[in-house]
Amino acid sequence: MKMVKFIFAVGLCAITFSVSAQQGYSTFVDDAVRFSQSTTSGTARFIGLGGANTSLGGDISSISGNPAGLGFYNKSAWSISPVLRFGEFNANYGGVENNDFGANLQVPNGGMVFHKRFEEYSGSKWISGTFGIAYNQKTSFYNTIDYRGSLIGGENNIPYDFVDYTLQPFINPDGSYINYPSEAAIEPDFLSNPYSDLASLTGLLTIFPAGEGYEVDRYDFDQIGDVQQTERILRTGGVTTLDLSYGANYNDKLYLGAGLNINFINYTETRTFRETPSNDILNYLELTDRKEISGAGVGVTVGAIYKPIQMVNIGVSYTSPTFIGMDEIQEIQLDAIYFNEQDASAEIVNEVPSYSFVIPQKVSGGATVFLSKYGFVTADVEWVDYASARFNSNDGAFANGEPDVSNNLASALNYRLGVEGRLDIFRVRAGYALFGNPYSENTFEQNRSTVSGGVGIFKNGFSADLTYSLNSFNNPAITPYAGAASVSSESKISAFRLTLGKTF
Repeated sequence: MKMVKFIFAVGLCAITFSVSAQQGYSTFVDDAVRFSQSTTSGTARFIGLGGANTSLGGDISSISGNPAGLGFYNKSAWSISPVLRFGEFNANYGGVENNDFGANLQVPNGGMVFHKRFEEYSGSKWISGTFGIAYNQKTSFYNTIDYRGSLIGGENNIPYDFVDYTLQPFINPDGSYINYPSEAAIEPDFLSNPYSDLASLTGLLTIFPAGEGYEVDRYDFDQIGDVQQTERILRTGGVTTLDLSYGANYNDKLYLGAGLNINFINYTETRTFRETPSNDILNYLELTDRKEISGAGVGVTVGAIYKPIQMVNIGVSYTSPTFIGMDEIQEIQLDAIYFNEQDASAEIVNEVPSYSFVIPQKVSGGATVFLSKYGFVTADVEWVDYASARFNSNDGAFANGEPDVSNNLASALNYRLGVEGRLDIFRVRAGYALFGNPYSENTFEQNRSTVSGGVGIFKNGFSADLTYSLNSFNNPAITPYAGAASVSSESKISAFRLTLGKTF
């Protein structure tokens, strides 16, 4: 028999009672980094160059990168870029190593540019202008953390498992059970501890008479054994922009551009946590925690590229802070599967009041040196002010007050380097990107970098480029619940990106 009960908790902040140990401000810090970072995005050509695009032009990526690069176009064009990602994920929980693999298919980039050459008899040195519209996934959230481990005994041979975690609100500081005068007196403590409430509704916590009152205890208080734990955390979505940009060419020496960036954040995290105890009462419990965050906001990018001599480009661009209005919903379901077939399930649906997030500003500078008709070398330096990221709410979304993440974050420099070789219609590229640590000193070292390489052809206005890139980084430590051992993990995301384009 399966008992199902739904609880709707509207107006609470899901993050304040998430089963993740990334609770409180640490959750906000990690989200601030997640929503603020950009990876090597754009077309296969620019990703093959390590994402260095500040001083280059003539590519759809210029619409979302440095819009001054649109001034290099002399024809209208379109392109589209599907990508296939493969993930290798490694995790360590209590000394137990676990490896996992996954795949993800998307079309994260595409756009069109419309070129117009100004009339030659106008007498102006403005040669042409190009308008571009594109969508571009600046950051992919695709990631997986998969771990497993065992809890063997503990104090008084009681493993500190998830059930024991839900029992803690009913334990005195000296370790004794709180004695309540009535069952009704226990209810406020259940309501203020949602996971304890779920445990009660599924029979993992029980209320029993004790002396002249009542106490709360585990379902298996008389036969506690070892516990096997597993969890799979799957993250999907990304930060995608719809960009409207314009770039102009002044005398084939100076290229200026500006763009409107409409940002969209879509983030989904699904955590599936399972415990299997060594007793003959409970087969296993499974906690499924699904969080969805979505938002939209507007920013602007301006840029310039200057050619001091024919073989050199120098570029700079600035992207403003972006105000994002955010919506969040969390669904938490706890299933208890018993050997006596009296299975139970309970669910919380939590709609978080609206809040906002400010994506920090960034400034990029770069240079390109052309090697005649045989190719070029290009490099970028990008400064991102992560410490200026902000969460705000006028609707009480944050139970403990608006979080100040600035103390845990710092500004960072990102470095990108790329080289392209040309022979007739063929192109060969290689690139490397090193991303500065967004976390402040002694907080966490992310160690994020990307290596890339690719090939391409260009003939009669048609281009086809294929690039492979490998993005490696450490994940912030997580725990299955407060007080449990932490999980360290690292991810390596391989991506094959194909860009097809045509001038018209």
